[in-house]
Amino acid sequence: MNPLCILLIATILSFSSVSFAQVALPGDAGAYRESSTLNRASEPAPLVFWNRPITVFRAYNEQVSPAERAARAVARLDDIPAVAAEWKVVANETSIGQYSGAIVSVNGYYAFGILTEDLDRESGETLRAATDRATAQLRSALEARSQQRRVPGLLRGIGLSLLTGSLLVLGLWLVTRTGRRALAGMQANVERLEETRALAAGRAALGGFDLRPVAYSISCGVTKLAIWAATAAMIYAWLTFVLLRFPYSQPWGQQLGAFLINVFRMLGTGLVRAIPGLFTVFVIFQLTRIVARVVDSIFSKVEKGELVLSWIHRDTARATRQLVRVLIWIFALTVAYPYIPGSSTDAFKGVSVFVGLMASLGSAGFVNQLMSGLVVIYSRALRTGEFVCVGDDTGTVTDVGMLSTKILTRRREEITIPNAVLVATKTINYSRQAADAGLTVGTTVTIGYDAPWRQVHAMLLSAAEQTAGVRKDPPPRVWQKALSDFYVEYELVINLDHPEERVPILSELHMHIQDAFNEQGVQIMSPHFEGQPNQKVFVPKSQWFPKPVAISTGQHGADREGGKLERGNSR
Repeated sequence: MNPLCILLIATILSFSSVSFAQVALPGDAGAYRESSTLNRASEPAPLVFWNRPITVFRAYNEQVSPAERAARAVARLDDIPAVAAEWKVVANETSIGQYSGAIVSVNGYYAFGILTEDLDRESGETLRAATDRATAQLRSALEARSQQRRVPGLLRGIGLSLLTGSLLVLGLWLVTRTGRRALAGMQANVERLEETRALAAGRAALGGFDLRPVAYSISCGVTKLAIWAATAAMIYAWLTFVLLRFPYSQPWGQQLGAFLINVFRMLGTGLVRAIPGLFTVFVIFQLTRIVARVVDSIFSKVEKGELVLSWIHRDTARATRQLVRVLIWIFALTVAYPYIPGSSTDAFKGVSVFVGLMASLGSAGFVNQLMSGLVVIYSRALRTGEFVCVGDDTGTVTDVGMLSTKILTRRREEITIPNAVLVATKTINYSRQAADAGLTVGTTVTIGYDAPWRQVHAMLLSAAEQTAGVRKDPPPRVWQKALSDFYVEYELVINLDHPEERVPILSELHMHIQDAFNEQGVQIMSPHFEGQPNQKVFVPKSQWFPKPVAISTGQHGADREGGKLERGNSR
């Protein structure tokens, strides 16, 4: 025989193997003949009757798909009388040939058949277990259908639903009213505290930030969340109760109840499992808190001068304390991270990666300012209370921070200088070397060669002696800085106890210098002269206190007499 023909015949025979089974049903005059094609893959089809799952079909039966088998079974179950004195659900096992199964009947009526190929092989399901479960579920569905048709039970379910619905409406009204009263009470409390300023001392220490608006917002949010949660819980419980009152919807009510129970069970189980990790995290952070407090105590004493350590300077104790605290808490977080509940989940890892990415992208300027702040602090270029000049700004340092430095000028203007700018700008510190001898400052005058230099020295020293705020030790001194073409350049050098008073002291000194030179009739060569005038240029003492002259402003002016200025109307 041709090998091709043999192969064709074998293929046809492999797809046409069929077995037959014939079992007599009690109370039925006929017989049930069932055969199955078992080697055909198909989607499982659940048999659901009266809203309850009975069994699952997975195999073909005489070219009938599992879905069609389930539909035919439902049709046969619908034809069974809805009312009976007793429901006798029987499963008879049969085995003919190489295939076996069971036939399920209800009060002598054939319902459906379960084949061994319908069993779930992955879970190790047996035919006995499948038939027992199917008969129990089918009996429960039939009893539910019977109860649904009983008017007293139906009326009782409707009545209980209406009664619980009324209680639900009352409960929702109470919850809403209580929530509104709570929100109104918080609002009134905030307004009363705002009027009386009773919480003026309750502001945060950082920047005087008022916590009242934040606390009020958080309280309102928590209250509203509690109202919504209570409302949702009451509606959920009422819906579950109503569904359980009617036989047809009992599976839905059971599913809602089971879902809620599973949620609480899952939360409770997760909480119980997280207790060891939470306890470990709690212990780690408590130990870290103790270490941080010890570090704060040590560095605070160094900052106040109560403790001297060779490896830390007093000026850098504050910044070092902050850095050490940050490093300690970072180390504690690293150690406690594996014990945090949910730290090993993909969601937690994704959030960590996202936060790290955002921090790395947005911290370039911050890191630059931070590193510049470390340079300023650890170089000890500035100190709080010192009188400095940074670029064009002169004033007293009020704060040296990690990101910026604040200077208070003589005009009571607070200037904030970023540390990155401060590092790149020339800084003059007037107070650093003024601790013992005071701040050294000088002023320059140019005097002609016709004035004896000894007389000039004496006049300058006399003006310094008359100026308040000039130190006697070291005494003022005069230096002849240059012998220029038209004049001699003299510099008067003085020392001050208070660098921040440099400008007013120099102003007074300049006034005394003018008086001294005018009194002695010595000409100050400023502005520069190209030729020597015939007479000396100075202000005689008789003209030191002239009467103020009228200042004309068009047709209207201002007359100043005896130190009193009267201004007319002007346009």
